[in-house]
Amino acid sequence: MQVFRGSKDLFYRLLVFGLFILILFIHLYRLGELPVGMEVDEVGMAYDAWCIGNFGVDRYLKSFPVYLNNYGGGQSVMYMYLAVPFLKNVGFSALMARMPGFIFSMLTCIFGFLLIKKIRGRIAGILYLFLFAALPYFTQAGRIALDCNLMLGCTVIILYLLEYCLRQDENRLLPYLFLGIVTGISLYSYALSNMIYPIFFLLLYPFLRLCGKRISLKQILVFMVPAVIIAIPLILVQVVNIWQLEDMHFGLMTIPRIIDYRLKEVSLSEIRPNITWIFRSLFTADNQEFDSFPQFGALYMFSIPVIIAGFLITLVRTVKAARAERCIFDGVILLYFAVMMGIALVLLGVTTYRINSMFFELAFFIVVAIDACLTAGLRGCKSDRGQVATKEKQDVDGSSIAREGMKPERKTGVSLLAGTLGMGLILAYAVSAFLFLNYYFNGYERDYLPQRLFSEDPGEVYEFLESRSDEIRSRTTYVGGSNEAYAYYLLTMGISPYDYDVNTLGNNGDGEKFVFYAPEPYDRSCNYVFYMTEPEYRRKLEELGFSEYRIGNYSVFLKE
Repeated sequence: MQVFRGSKDLFYRLLVFGLFILILFIHLYRLGELPVGMEVDEVGMAYDAWCIGNFGVDRYLKSFPVYLNNYGGGQSVMYMYLAVPFLKNVGFSALMARMPGFIFSMLTCIFGFLLIKKIRGRIAGILYLFLFAALPYFTQAGRIALDCNLMLGCTVIILYLLEYCLRQDENRLLPYLFLGIVTGISLYSYALSNMIYPIFFLLLYPFLRLCGKRISLKQILVFMVPAVIIAIPLILVQVVNIWQLEDMHFGLMTIPRIIDYRLKEVSLSEIRPNITWIFRSLFTADNQEFDSFPQFGALYMFSIPVIIAGFLITLVRTVKAARAERCIFDGVILLYFAVMMGIALVLLGVTTYRINSMFFELAFFIVVAIDACLTAGLRGCKSDRGQVATKEKQDVDGSSIAREGMKPERKTGVSLLAGTLGMGLILAYAVSAFLFLNYYFNGYERDYLPQRLFSEDPGEVYEFLESRSDEIRSRTTYVGGSNEAYAYYLLTMGISPYDYDVNTLGNNGDGEKFVFYAPEPYDRSCNYVFYMTEPEYRRKLEELGFSEYRIGNYSVFLKE
């Protein structure tokens, strides 16, 4: 028996290790190349990180800001500060810019596995790892440098720590202190967390009391004090921008006034359109190709009934436990999902990446549904073997087995059907994952180039211009075809924020050496650079006597 149990443990460890290696490969393979180029917010974050690492200020010359201006609408700072060591010590590349996103994706994987294994068992933990590799969202979100995507990892870590805290007695304070610190830091991951986390923790206390779980006042205070202290700079960001004050400075830290601060993030009038947008963001596609593709969605369309089943199973378990005055952590996950869904319904501008912290709960519901099917199937197999043994004994005794055997046989049939359904779902996710990954690595680049709001590294373009004659270098160069082309130029060429004053010049360029838009009519005395040149632009410039030089997907037009 010991040998058999040891073999099972070895197989389990090998399976966990194999799935984790597969996930690592999926997330690291061509990470710097796919998506092709970099999205404008990736570049904005990367340039701010490079500026902070080398000069101690962001592109707007604000010293160590607690919130970024980015292109005027604001951006959370956690991703930027995590990217600083990569971009400062290794140098700029899409790979280095995306490393914090990759790391947090792995943290989502690891802590999600540990949490689900703890509350639902080893099979459920394996199912989570399998789904993390199979579901499109986890792959696509982990391969792009967006600040908001860190919220998913932060949420999973918070839930993991919360589960640990709730298993402790009322005298343990240190776990709650650590939870408070992590929660406070996580508020800097994405602005939406500033609404969701406070509401979640406010509702958590009455929920726990309803389930018979008591938390001492000391534990609550030990959690709240560090969380609130760490959040004070973000509170001051609200004060500065609501009352339109000047920047505040505390030592090297800046509480910035944001150029175009978005005060209104929620509205009840958004509920009706958001029902559609939430559905699209989860199961078909939102308006961002890097989030999801129409043929796959973020979770696959066939996940809808699976998620509903897992949600209902979790709800029933939670209600039963609450009636017995027991607290199961499934209910806490359900509570977070309800809070996230409530905010999503009234959120202005729902997209897949904006509701990213919902995906752990959705994956959990899928795990619960498949695990329930597999568990029922295993029970059916055991019951079937038990019935065979009972039938043999009854035959020897000469007693009737028809009347007593009908009900167990019917239950066994249903259980085996459930087990078959569970295996069928695993197969469906495996086949879908193969099709998705094949498309992502072999079709995505072909079908979505150029991709909206993306441009590629223009470093070779500017180096080419610098290699030309003095007469050409002295001309004004117009750059078109790229959103926020100035940020790509500043980052790829390593231009100091003191040499290009964004506060004065904005995104248009200096008007002498570079202008980051290309208006018509074209000037014969200037140079022109286009990313993914439109045929119409090419024809007009050629008619004016310009020569075209192809550098990757850029075209440089010079009149020599």
